Amino acid sequence: MLRRSERLIENGYYDMYGQPTISYRETPIRRRRQRRPPVNRPANWEEPFRERFHSREEQDITDQENQMIDSLIQDCYNVFHFVFGLSVAFACIIYLFIWIISLHSRHSELSVKPTLTDVVTISGSKYQGPLSRLQLLETKLEHLLPQADLWPNFALESEGAMILHKTTSETYQSHKVCRLLGASLRVPPRGPNIVIKGRNRLNPGECWAFADFPGRLSIALTHKATVTHVSLGHIPKIVSPTSSISSAPKEFSVYGKKNLEDEETYLGTFLYDEAGDRIQTFKLPADKVGSFSFIKLQVNTNWGNPDYTCLYNFRVHGEPAV
Repeated sequence: MLRRSERLIENGYYDMYGQPTISYRETPIRRRRQRRPPVNRPANWEEPFRERFHSREEQDITDQENQMIDSLIQDCYNVFHFVFGLSVAFACIIYLFIWIISLHSRHSELSVKPTLTDVVTISGSKYQGPLSRLQLLETKLEHLLPQADLWPNFALESEGAMILHKTTSETYQSHKVCRLLGASLRVPPRGPNIVIKGRNRLNPGECWAFADFPGRLSIALTHKATVTHVSLGHIPKIVSPTSSISSAPKEFSVYGKKNLEDEETYLGTFLYDEAGDRIQTFKLPADKVGSFSFIKLQVNTNWGNPDYTCLYNFRVHGEPAV
């Protein structure tokens, strides 16, 4: 027996004979509505849509702010370029002004016309008379560039000059002792060769010391030369650790020989000033100028040291003999 639904009977689904019939109130097939699976979306998926649908007023305000910022940046760039260009132009003007002044001063210094009268010291003697600016500049720089450095030196060991030890005084034996690892070592003294090395930088203690007077230093020159000047060097007081140079030579004499067998020729006696320049140049008398191959330096006195005298530098100047 077929099973009938009360709901269908009520809705008139069956006719008078009990057979099913189709009614407009209900369809024979009823489709079940399928549910779509949920879409997995990120938490912030709505943000791009919100930004897209900004209001027109907000967009206009943003555009105005951007335009103001761009114009402000452009103004800053213009100001920077203006200031930079002005600074470069000002620097060029100053440089040109300094260059013109230096050129003018250089031209005035090289002028050979006697324009000034002054008292200066040349080769240890005072001179008064008209001087050019170049001569005044040379006298002002004399302590920086000694006159002896501008002339040839015929008593230079590197050029072939030699010490004649037979006619040279003996080296002073100092009592300096150096202690190394508990042992006492005597410091060897320096020989007379250090005097003819032509050094410009004189350091305290780097000298040749001898005892008693007169002290002698005989030199074979590099070439036979017409001797006109000699130079004697010693450290100044300001460099001395004791602020004293009592061991510096004071009065000294110079002798010359053409050959070893010849007799010595007296060339003059000079005075080294302890308060003067470190390298002092002395001119031989005109009647004593001659050609020699050997020169002897004889130190007669020093500035008060009773034990020894120190020689730092000795030079012989002139011209090669024909």
